Amino acid sequence: MTRPTLFVAVLLAALPPLRAAEAEAPAAKTMSAKELYQRAAPSVVLILAAEKEGAGELGTGSVIEGGRVLTNAHVVINEKTRRPYPAVRVYLKPKRVSGDTKRDLRNPVSAKVARFDRGLDLAILEPESPLKAEALALGDDSAVEPGDPVVAIGHPEQGGLWTLTQGVVSTVIADLGGVAGKDAFQTDASINRGNSGGPLLDRSGAIIGVNTSMARKAADGLTITSVNFSVKSSVARRWIGEDAPVVAASEPAEETPAEAAPAMPVPLPPPPKTKPVIVTTPAPYDIDDVLEAEMKEMEDLEGEMRKEIESRRR
Repeated sequence: MTRPTLFVAVLLAALPPLRAAEAEAPAAKTMSAKELYQRAAPSVVLILAAEKEGAGELGTGSVIEGGRVLTNAHVVINEKTRRPYPAVRVYLKPKRVSGDTKRDLRNPVSAKVARFDRGLDLAILEPESPLKAEALALGDDSAVEPGDPVVAIGHPEQGGLWTLTQGVVSTVIADLGGVAGKDAFQTDASINRGNSGGPLLDRSGAIIGVNTSMARKAADGLTITSVNFSVKSSVARRWIGEDAPVVAASEPAEETPAEAAPAMPVPLPPPPKTKPVIVTTPAPYDIDDVLEAEMKEMEDLEGEMRKEIESRRR
């Protein structure tokens, strides 16, 4: 062996061995918007939360590990009472969306609010019976940068159910709304009322954000477009991993003037008359019509239960 060859051999032997993970390092599969929708939409739910008199909210949620549903607190918490709505229902996507709400919103599952944080605008629901849907993964958002493509799935008011919109991450926002630790992504993926609580997905199908709010008007009244916000998945992961009190103890029953009120979601102004990029076929619905239909169904069920009880007493 010549001297140069011997030198190279000694040098190579001194280098650390290449780890298997570094040698392989398979990249996550990148999916098209259509592939993402087909994979993730069955795990995205419609949430209807209401008071007995019919007032309520309609939003979106994601089935996560353990069969729980991750959503926004403002979807399931009554802003006036600061308590969970007494009736919370979860709807799974039909095999094929028809565009007819009566056909698409069937066989709801009742759920209870297990925990919530009004500052972070996050909530966890526990369905009373198992949801037949695969859990969506809360992804690692540490490498997400402006320009990365994303999609959102939800139920924008005056749009369609299980609507998919797409865009990119615009920038990163720290302490959104002045709430410490509420780190978020700004995105131009179209988000409107009804999308609240739904997933912001990367091209591998992982949740990197929980869609929470949008900007539609500036202080001087000028229209703002394509400025939407999603709480980072890392914020949700940390919050879910923390010990939390039961719902009955997570918010004070009464608030004295000396107590500081938790941050409340900013009321969303009407969306501007702009045309969002909607990938799925729009099928407009009206939230008031949906709430009215659901309240009537609940009343009908209560009536049937009363008749059954009376018949057994005879």
